[in-house]
Amino acid sequence: MQDLLLTSDLIVKALLGFVVGALIGLERQKKMESDRVVGVRSFGLHSLLGAMSVYISEITANPVILIYGVTISIILVGSQVYWKLFRTIGKGLTTPLVFSLSFVLGTLVGFDTPAPGQLWGPLQIFAMAVSFLVFLVLSFKEELAHAVEVITREEMISAVELAVIILFLWPLVPQTIQLGAIEFPAFETYFLIVLLLAVSFGNYLLVKKFKDRGIYFFGLFGGLANSEATVSSVTDFYVKEDRKGAGRISLAINLANVAMTLRNGLLLLIIDPTLWLVRLYLIPITILIVISMVRMISESRSEEVHEGQLFDTKLVSPFEFGPALRFGAIFAGVYLIQLVLTENYSGAGLIIAAIIGGFVSAGAVVASSAAVFVLNPSLYPEVAMAIIITTIISVLNKMIYVYLADRETGLLKIVARDSLIIASFIVLYLVLFALGYV
Repeated sequence: MQDLLLTSDLIVKALLGFVVGALIGLERQKKMESDRVVGVRSFGLHSLLGAMSVYISEITANPVILIYGVTISIILVGSQVYWKLFRTIGKGLTTPLVFSLSFVLGTLVGFDTPAPGQLWGPLQIFAMAVSFLVFLVLSFKEELAHAVEVITREEMISAVELAVIILFLWPLVPQTIQLGAIEFPAFETYFLIVLLLAVSFGNYLLVKKFKDRGIYFFGLFGGLANSEATVSSVTDFYVKEDRKGAGRISLAINLANVAMTLRNGLLLLIIDPTLWLVRLYLIPITILIVISMVRMISESRSEEVHEGQLFDTKLVSPFEFGPALRFGAIFAGVYLIQLVLTENYSGAGLIIAAIIGGFVSAGAVVASSAAVFVLNPSLYPEVAMAIIITTIISVLNKMIYVYLADRETGLLKIVARDSLIIASFIVLYLVLFALGYV
């Protein structure tokens, strides 16, 4: 027993047992102005009591100390609840609740024993994470209260639906489904549907927060995840808003393309240590950024003729399943075609996969092509052409996704014009590369 008490593990438990409670107490002490409120010392000592009770009970094999600690904690928390409800007529029980939680966090610290060579065990890390989370929740009380006040019933239901789809279906969806000789990526298809639902919900929140300019933020950040999903969601939003602001929607689609190329460039930077592919990809990135900047300047000038807010979020559902399921069906069909062609045309399979894959996910094609180049640098010309081709296809395919979501030609004409201009410059770059001028 003497050896156990002198180990460094005891020092870590004592310090950490105090800190997990003291962090919560720090927020309580800063928030409350009364001198009688429990603060850093009370919370820290309460969690330390939990850590010591468990630790001493374990090394002595005597549960009396733990029972004593739990009893003291119950008395302290019970006294707080009584004082809050019957003496001060308080409105909430947050302080007694988190005070009792500090004791539980302390017991986690005292119960856990780190593995050899580790400073903290998993339960101790969990206790620190919960303590920090509670600190954040308590610190941003006003912001959370404001968010709850402005949220609508429909938004709340949509958020719960999205959470159910993610939390309950995620573990049940298999990675692949065997369809004859082909393994269909069931989980990837499900993930894209979930991604589109999340992107749609994010679209709604951004437009609600930033009004008309929110659509630009969504196009840029949504394109980092999946530009095709972003375009489908933005166009569906445009249709729901009675097809107002076609110029702004088209600019958001341009920004989604910019984000897509930036993301692909980052993938090349990570996968290819030689930087050959990154240097090759700088020209397409520059073309997209320059054209989008010109479009943004042009659109900012035309914004002066608009009065009031174009997009009314009250008329739009936070997300709908129709566009997400439609996109999932498109992805599944194109992906199956890509697998079949790649298997039957091994020599030209890389180029064929780039053409087909560009309609679904340029990022996947770019990443796989870069991996091929790393394994076989002699395929640099084919890999480079595949990356440029899939970028061209990924820019042009936005016309298809816009048309599928909106059969009217107003927005489609603007998107087609922008896409063809961008694609023309990249095609010229591809020709120069193929001829050896680049």
